[in-house]
Amino acid sequence: MSFVNTRLKIRRFFKKYKKIIIFIVLLWAILFAVNYILKHMPKEEIPKTTYEPNVSVMNEDKVPDKLQPTIESTIDTFIQRCNNKDYENAYNMLSDDCKSEVYPTLSSFQKYVDGKFQSKRAYSIQDFSNVGNQYIYNVNIMDDIMATGLTGKDYGYIEEKFVFTNDDDSLKLAIGGFVRKQNLNVVGEDENLKVDIDYKDVFYDQESYKVTLTNRTEHPIVIADGSTNNEISLNIGTSDRNEQNIETYGIVLQPNESKSYSFVFNKYCDDGNAPQYMMFNNIRVLQSYSGDESTKQSELDNAIRIYTLRINFPTK
Repeated sequence: MSFVNTRLKIRRFFKKYKKIIIFIVLLWAILFAVNYILKHMPKEEIPKTTYEPNVSVMNEDKVPDKLQPTIESTIDTFIQRCNNKDYENAYNMLSDDCKSEVYPTLSSFQKYVDGKFQSKRAYSIQDFSNVGNQYIYNVNIMDDIMATGLTGKDYGYIEEKFVFTNDDDSLKLAIGGFVRKQNLNVVGEDENLKVDIDYKDVFYDQESYKVTLTNRTEHPIVIADGSTNNEISLNIGTSDRNEQNIETYGIVLQPNESKSYSFVFNKYCDDGNAPQYMMFNNIRVLQSYSGDESTKQSELDNAIRIYTLRINFPTK
């Protein structure tokens, strides 16, 4: 076959199938362009989430491996006992301090269970913060839809803080945000007033100090009557915290009288700040005290002494 004949056949072929060839070339070009674009598009970053229930969200400390199974099984057993209204066995899982300071009777704990577990509950856990030998978990308690079924309502959850204390390789459980009871045995006094600070209950977000005040004089002493919001305060080194309930009660001591109180201050147990001292900022030793607003100013004008008293905490 001559070269001329070959060229003619090729020309006739392209002339006959011109439209098909153009279509195939265009289709190939489009596919090539799309493939090129897709290959060079920036890839969307897909956030990676890893559920690590035993790693603290506050500082990424990890609960020791040997404690994790016990903590997880303890939480599960406690939740199931509450679900089953097994009050006594669930109550016996709590530490002695948690029982004495938060739920002093089985009936008080029963109210907790009935309030939180009105129906079958499921839960999820997350280590929140670790302080020394204490591990604070967020336990989210929610409706168990496998038990109750779908009802068409929105499902929320109740966040509880469970605290585990590793005491001589024995884990003790506390609930309600209770962390520990700490004995203080601090005494501050002058010729007018004696202040005994026996111990404090540490919760995750507050501290409650058990204090006994004794009037050592033959005159009434006003410690707090709501005149200012800082009549009793706690210094934590970086700031002062005012007592939370001072406006709900007055503190007046008659001659030689003793009274006991729980003074509550906002403070996170994992903030790294140790309380330095408690301040009584407006102590008034009066000639007389009526409690009547109409005579309040005249009683203050005749005060024997108005002063402050600072009770230092021991430092290590």
